Amino acid sequence: MNIKSIFLVLISLGLCLHAISQTKITGTLIDSTYNRVLESATVSVYEQGKKAVDKVTLTDRYGKFEILGSASGKPLILELSLLGYDKLRIDFQLTANEKKDFGKFNMKQSVNEIEAIEMVPPVRMNGDTIEFNADAFELDSNAVVEDLLNKLPGIVVWGDGAVTYNGRPVPTILVNGKPFFGADMAIALQNIDKKAVNKLQVYDKRSREDKENDPEGKKLEMNVVLKEGKENMIFGNIGGGYGTDERYQSSMNINKSHTKAQTTVAYSGSNINKDLANIDQLLKNTTFKGIGINADFAPDFLRQGILEQHVVGGRYQYDFKGSATPNNQHIATGNITARWNRNNNENESSTILLNPESADRNSRSYSSTSEQDWRVQNGSFNYQHTDFTYNQGKRNSMYSGNVWMENSKNDNRNSSLTTYNYLNNQSSNNLNNTDETWRKGLNFNGSIQLEAKPNYMINGKSQLSFMDHMRVHLQVDGNFNNERADSYKLGDYVNFTDSSLDKKSERRYNNEQSNQYFNGNLLIRHKTFGIRNRINFNTREENSLVNDLVGTTLLQNNSLSHDSRFRQTQYEPSLEFYKTLKNKYLNGRYYYNLNLETSIGTRFFRNNNISTLDYRNLAQRFNSVLGSLALNYSYSKMGKFYSSHNLRYNYNEEYANLQQLRPIYDDISPGYRFYGAINPIKATGVHYISYNGYYNQERQHALSLNYNIGYRLYKNGLTDSLVYAENEQQNYTVQVPNDMYVLTFTTYLSKPFFIKKGQTLTLNMSVNANWGNKYQFVDGHMQEMINRRIGGNMSTYYTILNKFQVGWKNDLNFYKRHDKLATDAKNDYSSSTWNSGLAMAYQVTKRWTVNTSVDNRSNFSKFQDNHAVIWNANTTYRMLKGNNLELKFEALDLLRQNKGFYFNDGVTEFTTGYRNILTQYYMISLSYMPRKFGK
Repeated sequence: MNIKSIFLVLISLGLCLHAISQTKITGTLIDSTYNRVLESATVSVYEQGKKAVDKVTLTDRYGKFEILGSASGKPLILELSLLGYDKLRIDFQLTANEKKDFGKFNMKQSVNEIEAIEMVPPVRMNGDTIEFNADAFELDSNAVVEDLLNKLPGIVVWGDGAVTYNGRPVPTILVNGKPFFGADMAIALQNIDKKAVNKLQVYDKRSREDKENDPEGKKLEMNVVLKEGKENMIFGNIGGGYGTDERYQSSMNINKSHTKAQTTVAYSGSNINKDLANIDQLLKNTTFKGIGINADFAPDFLRQGILEQHVVGGRYQYDFKGSATPNNQHIATGNITARWNRNNNENESSTILLNPESADRNSRSYSSTSEQDWRVQNGSFNYQHTDFTYNQGKRNSMYSGNVWMENSKNDNRNSSLTTYNYLNNQSSNNLNNTDETWRKGLNFNGSIQLEAKPNYMINGKSQLSFMDHMRVHLQVDGNFNNERADSYKLGDYVNFTDSSLDKKSERRYNNEQSNQYFNGNLLIRHKTFGIRNRINFNTREENSLVNDLVGTTLLQNNSLSHDSRFRQTQYEPSLEFYKTLKNKYLNGRYYYNLNLETSIGTRFFRNNNISTLDYRNLAQRFNSVLGSLALNYSYSKMGKFYSSHNLRYNYNEEYANLQQLRPIYDDISPGYRFYGAINPIKATGVHYISYNGYYNQERQHALSLNYNIGYRLYKNGLTDSLVYAENEQQNYTVQVPNDMYVLTFTTYLSKPFFIKKGQTLTLNMSVNANWGNKYQFVDGHMQEMINRRIGGNMSTYYTILNKFQVGWKNDLNFYKRHDKLATDAKNDYSSSTWNSGLAMAYQVTKRWTVNTSVDNRSNFSKFQDNHAVIWNANTTYRMLKGNNLELKFEALDLLRQNKGFYFNDGVTEFTTGYRNILTQYYMISLSYMPRKFGK
């Protein structure tokens, strides 16, 4: 069965599962006095004799409701409630797969206002915010917030951890109005005890002006409101494990919070290719709930080499207000980490030159071993002050800033052998390198956002002045870096056809470099126009001393030693215009908007390099006219779907950098030389046309579709010119007058299916493709390569709530290259890869869980095929009353098939090789999860 057939079978399977019969109840709520429909009324289903709600929803804009999957064969209660109206309760019972329409319910306005105010239904609308009452849903005693989300109407927790409400993504989650121990949602969702939660709020986080301009372009956010005193909490994870082949891992994170502050201390150490990027990643992968099949901090069996790593760090967050809300925050956060990495790498590869003449006799081989020690200390400070309170006469504002510092030392020892087996180059080069690099850096960014003042009318006239309508957005970023590098190289070059060219080199390098970078972007915008100014400064000073050991004497190498100073300035002023061509908003029915955006500006580009190496003295001057034009159309049908379409054109120019034009040649590797540009290089013009859009259904189990088509055309594009000269492969940068183009296409589709109570199936699919031409010269002959790539991935997750989860992921990529100007197909080439993974997590009991995964890796090419199957399995058992002591046994690479094969597609060559990687081992580990919510 081919891949296309598999995709069709899976889609058909999903649709069939979706079609499985289930119970359904429907109805409409009407105001009995005014005979109008009642929107956002709460509709709840209870089993008789139980206080916790079983199913709940809100009525739509037409007063209608629909509830799927209610229990059959049991006595049920339908409860209808809305602030200001008397509550209705109806007893009923469903048979298997029954579809029951209750018709219209006439609700009477409440006489007793006190009872109406005290009523707290399971779900309600509070202004523009939807609120879920956590205590209305019955869950296990050890449940967390994510378990609660699985019970809430409109919300879907996808198999990959993403959250949506009525089909719209919810990418961020706050706790009591502020970030919760980092940016990853899983830290809050999988750690906070459900019993500590008062309510959950879902709202549109955009500014007032953005909501007015696009009522249906919502950007959702969730806020978890804790019960009083529950913000005083402590949770974390302390654990370690030891395995065969002396494999080990250990980690610790302790997190403490009170009203104003959050504190984290963390440590991670292992020698099993677990590469920790930041503290968030550690917290996400050591949650109380457990990570199931979506771990991203796990032994990496595809990583080159063996990584031994130790990381220690801490984080402190302080809320100056002590009572932050989603639209009013005043928060500072500090992070510090110290990291030690040791990498041991081995690599062997073979490269074939892809040119028509004697390709089978033009190849090179490469082998290397290296050991790297990297020690780095990082520190960062972030400040954010947001005030979006919508007070009359006051601008909404946001101020943020971030400073990031680094101090590192890198020791690297490398030995490599390159052997050339070309028709005109029979040689080898053996290099032994020892490098030490010290680096210090400071990076910063900041932004200021001032919105227009809220508009208010007196006698039909706006009370705002011209300046009151102005919005100001300022963004700045930059860095200061200093680097010192000392290295020692031994080179042994052997020419197999002419021994007089043999050469041994012993060379020492001392290099110091300082860099400064600054970028600013200021936009001052009125309703219909904007003035934007972008400015960029980049400076670099370099002092390089290179000495060769000749006999017993160190002599300065004047072709490599140099002092240089580089300066680059880029300034872009532009005018932007915005025009609404068509707009209509009919509340409760539909909304559409068509607007035009255009900009015109210029760029002044200057750079200058002053060097003691004469050929590196270079100055460039470019004055460019830039522009863009865009049409944006959005259409929403209330309660059904929302969509957007964007058509854009823009023109840009690219410029060759110093390394492309005037590279420094180090003859310690004489078999290859990059010369840079021989002829003057003009600016490359880039025309880009794109069309993108999305379509999203607006319901709980919603279809979501995103797509993009782009066409990029290069005028005077840069390319390579290769010359296989006698005893040397030479490379030049050249500019071609012929147009080069790239056509790209991407699309993404996602759909969850509700099968029956507690069971869901989610399907994610994406396709990406590009088609373009690439000119290059080989020994003076021009080639036009037509390159085509198409890839796709598909993942599907089947979940039985809190019991069973299975996921299947597939990545498929095709590459094909055709030499358009050749008279035969000798230079044509194709390859493909297919990676497929099946993972399963099964909760046998509340304490015992089994996980397993099987990954298949396959590479196919014109020259070589490779296959490997990696099977990992683990089982965990929870102990103690709170399920917070975990024993885990892991068996990894059970089939012992993991291989470090790889290949690289190139326009002029093809490389295949092997690297050392992680292989089979077994491990047992124990972890304890302290947790306490409330004093």
